[in-house]
Amino acid sequence: MNRLLSTILLILLFSSVLMAEKADSCFYVQVDLANRWIWRATPYSDSPVIQPSIGYANQKMSASIWGSYAFESNSYSEIDFTFEYQLTKKFRLCLIDYFTTSDVTGAEHKFFNFNEGESSHMFDLYAYHKPFNKAPITFLYSVWIWGADRDKITKKQYYSTYFEAKYTKTYRTFETYAFAGMTPWKGFYASKAALVNLGVGLNKAITLGEKLRIPAKIEFALNPYTQKTYINAIISLK
Repeated sequence: MNRLLSTILLILLFSSVLMAEKADSCFYVQVDLANRWIWRATPYSDSPVIQPSIGYANQKMSASIWGSYAFESNSYSEIDFTFEYQLTKKFRLCLIDYFTTSDVTGAEHKFFNFNEGESSHMFDLYAYHKPFNKAPITFLYSVWIWGADRDKITKKQYYSTYFEAKYTKTYRTFETYAFAGMTPWKGFYASKAALVNLGVGLNKAITLGEKLRIPAKIEFALNPYTQKTYINAIISLK
């Protein structure tokens, strides 16, 4: 299992480099700054975070390495390795490796440790589906297929699953969206089937002078299961 998972990661990383010779492709570097790290209505920090990323994308696929680090000591941090491929015009298949680099528990996080029940890696197989030609609705299907997503006592895999519907509307200078996410059974998101993520957001570029434009996003999220709310603001430097 260790060799298989290591081989898969290497293939995905090298394939992105080899495909960089194709037309309509680009490498990019980006740094996001956020007041907190909120993901699927779950908080991962109590302080501002810096989230650098580097990647490559073309019309068919993309590969990236992304990290998140809080401006507080002894906080949770993570590095993600993502590969996405556009299977059809309406369907995009993705695989991401969430790798925990540090947290408040003081546990060891060794990159090449793929032993079941010990590894800090967690693989998420997910897909984006846009079934309608005119309605701007996107469906997200996500399942954690391997890794640290396990019962603490039995060590059995949870296969935590998340479904989300997102409606997006673009206006002249900004984009708005609304989303609803749920889990169909017990796992990371909830101890039972539940609605876990409701919210709205807005994307707009902040213009400074005539040439400088900084993408910005503000989002309100409610977790009906935990009854907690969050407002997250993010600016991106490219």
